[in-house]
Amino acid sequence: MSFNLNNITAAIAEARAKGTEKGIKFDQSFDLAFNFRKKELDVSKPENRLNQELVLPNTLFPLIKICAFGDGEFADNARAAGVTTVISKDDIPKLGEEKKERKALAKGHDFFIASLDTMPLVGRYLGQALGPRGKMPKPFSPQADLDAVVSQYHRTVRIRMRNTPTFHVKVGHVSMDDQDIAANVEAVLEFVKSKGFAGRIGSLHVKTTMGPSVTIKR
Repeated sequence: MSFNLNNITAAIAEARAKGTEKGIKFDQSFDLAFNFRKKELDVSKPENRLNQELVLPNTLFPLIKICAFGDGEFADNARAAGVTTVISKDDIPKLGEEKKERKALAKGHDFFIASLDTMPLVGRYLGQALGPRGKMPKPFSPQADLDAVVSQYHRTVRIRMRNTPTFHVKVGHVSMDDQDIAANVEAVLEFVKSKGFAGRIGSLHVKTTMGPSVTIKR
């Protein structure tokens, strides 16, 4: 049995109410939790583990943090597009020598982009920090439409399943309408369905950052 839009929206509304009923003023996000039936999904097999980026229909808030590596026109376009951080080509080796700084960079940004000429340096000096996290940058030419790239990243989440048949993914924010959050939930469900995992879902839950988990009924 599939999850219908009415039940998704109802669960989001309940999670919102429970997450704010104690007067919490914290700027909360909405998270979606998938639990698959363990007997039907052997995550010891790589083909049963999800690890992919997904573009959602609605922008997530607060905005995704993006770091750009590059100089000149590329750096100017990246700043104009609204990236969080720009790192010049000359600063990459220096950053690579500082273990704490490169680790903080990797943890503090959701996605990375780079000009073509910086990619060898990024791989050499920062690959150890970015690679294991699945955050190696995507390369772009100086003429690339970075406005479109950044706009898409602001709607992008990384779905990653590790050693257990579960994953959590951000689908919204308390500042968003329930309908927009529900549309993002539906997009994640469609992704799971496209991978052939829909029939293996044991339960699906939604919650705010500080609130209790609410089950989405089928």
